[in-house]
Amino acid sequence: MIEVELPDGTIAEFPDGTSRDVMKAALQKRFGSQQPAQPERPQPGSLLDFPQVEPQPNVAKDMAAAGAAGAARGTTGMLDLPGMIFGAGSRAGSWVAEKTGLASPEEARAAHQMVTGAADATRFGSGDKYRQAAAEATDGATEFRGETTAGKYAGTVGEFVPGAALAGSGSLGSLVKFGAVPGIASEAAGQMTEGTAFEPYARVGAPILASLLAARLTQPAAPKAPTVETLKQQADDLYQAGAARSGADPASVQGLASQIDNELQALNIKTPTGRVLAEGNVKKFLDVLDDYRGQQMKPEQMQTMRRILTDAAGSADPADRRIGMALLEKFDDWRNTAVPEYKQADALYGRMKRAQDVDWRMQKAENRAASSGSGGNTVNAMRQNIRGILDEPKRLRGFSPDEKRAMQEIVRGSRTVNTLRNIGKLSPDSGFFPLLGLGASSAAFGPLGAAPSAAGYFARAAAEGMTKNQINQLMDMIRNGAPMAARQSAGYGTGALAALFGSSVRD
Repeated sequence: MIEVELPDGTIAEFPDGTSRDVMKAALQKRFGSQQPAQPERPQPGSLLDFPQVEPQPNVAKDMAAAGAAGAARGTTGMLDLPGMIFGAGSRAGSWVAEKTGLASPEEARAAHQMVTGAADATRFGSGDKYRQAAAEATDGATEFRGETTAGKYAGTVGEFVPGAALAGSGSLGSLVKFGAVPGIASEAAGQMTEGTAFEPYARVGAPILASLLAARLTQPAAPKAPTVETLKQQADDLYQAGAARSGADPASVQGLASQIDNELQALNIKTPTGRVLAEGNVKKFLDVLDDYRGQQMKPEQMQTMRRILTDAAGSADPADRRIGMALLEKFDDWRNTAVPEYKQADALYGRMKRAQDVDWRMQKAENRAASSGSGGNTVNAMRQNIRGILDEPKRLRGFSPDEKRAMQEIVRGSRTVNTLRNIGKLSPDSGFFPLLGLGASSAAFGPLGAAPSAAGYFARAAAEGMTKNQINQLMDMIRNGAPMAARQSAGYGTGALAALFGSSVRD
C-alpha cells in the first residue's frame, strides 16, 4: 500500500504498483480547482505540485452586467445630446470662420475653447453631463465594459438599444436593426482597429453603415412610379389594340348623332329649323358627323373626330371652347364604350403629357437660375414655374385634386420649410446685405459672428432639399396616376440617428 501525506495532514492510500501519473490525476480529480491548505508551496515536480487554475468569469453574468452598463450609457447619451449639438455647433462656427478667412486657425480654436469652456462650467457644452453624473452615482459601474469578449459585445449593443427603442417605438424589428446590428458592428470594428488612430472613426462609422444596410435589406422595396417612356409605350400598345377592333356600326353612329343633337339643344345653339349656331372646329365636327350617318365608323376615324373636338375644347374663343368641351365629354363616353382600350390609353397618355409639362418647367427653372447667377435660386424658380400651372385654369385642366394640392403645398410651403427659408435669408449667398452682415458681425464678434451666417446656410440647404423632395413626390404622383404608397424609408434616418445616439457616448 502506498501512502501519501496531504498538506492538510490526512493520508491518501493507493495500491502497490500505482503509477505516479495515476496518483496525481486522482488527487487533481479529488481537489479540482480548490487548493488544499498547504503550509508551504510544494517543490516543483513533486506529487503535490497542483497546477494553479485561475477562476474564469461567468460569461452570462458578465454579459448581463456589461449590457446593463451599456444601456445606461446609451440612455445618458441621449440626454446629453443637446450638449453634443452645442459643442458641434461651436466647432462648425469655428470651422466656417477659419475656412472663410475671417479668423486664423489659432483664433478659431481659441474661440471654440472659450465658448465650450464657459458651457462646461455647467457641464452643458461637454456633452457628457448626465453620463458623468451616472458614473459618479454608481461608483463607475455604468462604465463597465465587460471582461469577456461576449460581455464587451453585450455592452456595446446595450448602448444602442435605448436609441433604437426611441426611434423605432420599441418594435422588435427596430431593436434588432438599429440596436443589435449596429452594436455588433461597432464592437467588431472597434476590436479590429483597437489601439489605432482609426478606432474612433470605426466605432462611429460602422454602426451607421450597418444600420442603413440592415434597414435596406429588411424593408420592402419602395414602390416606383412608371417612367414617361413606360407610359408612352403602354398607351401606344392600347391604342394599337383599340385600332384592331371593328369600330361602331351604323346604328351606333346614329345613336351618337342623336346624343349630340340633344346636347346642342340643351346648350341652346340649335334652332328649331336645325341651324347650328357654332363656328370653327365645332362646326367642322358636326359636318363630319353628318357624313357618317348611316355608315360604320372605324376606330381611326373616331380618333380623327376626337382631335377636332380636342382642338375646339382648347380654342381661344370662349364660346367655341365651352361647346367643344361639352361635346367632347359626350363623344368620349360613346367612343370608350365602343373601344374600351381608348379610355385606358387616354389616361396613360394624359399622365405622360402632364409629367412632361412639369418636367419641362423644372428644366426651364434650372436653366433660368443657372443663367442668372450661381444657380442657388433654382428651387425658388421651380416654385414659380409650378405656380404658373396653378394660375392658369387651362393648364391646370387634367390634374387630379391630389396633384393640385401637392402643387399648392410646394408653392406655399409648409411651416417647417418656410421657417427654414426665413433662417436661410441669413446665408451669405442670399444677397449683398446678408454678406455685408457676415462681415460686420465677424468684425464685431470675431469667429462667433459667423454663426448666424452658418446657420442660415445650412437652413437654406435644408429647405431646398425638402422642396425638391416635394417636387419629386409630385412627379411620382403624376406618373403613377395616384398618390404613391407611403415609402418605408423613415427607418433609414431613424436608424442612423439611433446609431449616432449609441456610438456618440463611446469616447
